[in-house]
Amino acid sequence: MTDNELQEFLKETKFCDFSDSEIQKLAKKVAENCKDDREIAVSAFYWVRDNILYRVGKWQRKASQTLVEKKGTCTNKSNLLVALLRANSIPAGYGVMKIYGQRYFGPIAIPMLSKFIGEKSVHSFTTVYNNGAWVKCDPSTDKRFSESTSYFNFTTNLVEWDGTKDAMMNFRAEDVIKGEYPIANIDAWMLKKSKNAKGIPLNVANIYIEFSRNNTLKVSNEKEFERLFKNYLKSKYPFYFYLFKIVSFGKDIKKKFKGHKRNGARK
Repeated sequence: MTDNELQEFLKETKFCDFSDSEIQKLAKKVAENCKDDREIAVSAFYWVRDNILYRVGKWQRKASQTLVEKKGTCTNKSNLLVALLRANSIPAGYGVMKIYGQRYFGPIAIPMLSKFIGEKSVHSFTTVYNNGAWVKCDPSTDKRFSESTSYFNFTTNLVEWDGTKDAMMNFRAEDVIKGEYPIANIDAWMLKKSKNAKGIPLNVANIYIEFSRNNTLKVSNEKEFERLFKNYLKSKYPFYFYLFKIVSFGKDIKKKFKGHKRNGARK
């Protein structure tokens, strides 16, 4: 990659707003006591991985907003990491994978929620230029979330990174449709609105993630985990519990109706 091409991976964008004063402060903090760019990149990776808690939903967040909210989607977390690296004059970009949405979350995607996940989805990660090559890293899953769920959910195995080798979430190859990296700017994609992550299902999904992060009861499978969550939701958030039942019933009826229409068309 030429020097001119690398310059694209150092630019500020609408969503990668690394000139923000708080991002500048944090960029200096993660670089303290680091001897070189690799150590800075690793320091920034671990800060984002564990200090920004994973959530699902709207990804239209600038890096500065993600830093304030201390929560973010895979895209938000990757974007903040890119911002911290570029603030330290380290070329960094994005990777985008098209995946089978209902499968890539693994066993943690309990049936009551997986029906609201699109058949195909997008996962984002960070790419860093190191020693003449691009290295991939994925800060999506925070440590607390991993420690509470990875014993039964392969996808949330904790990602460790040394700055020299690719370190990605534990996807199964058959769940990935295609991938592209490095990409210098994903602002246009981040402006797109989600088709599925909205409304009551989205709110319940994030309650579920927080429940998963804090749950201390071990389970043997996703059905048992779903039962625990339903009891938790009904006890702590009865409003969401009953509203979700209504929305879920409507989803099932709509799916059944579409199935009947397709079967009728074939006759």
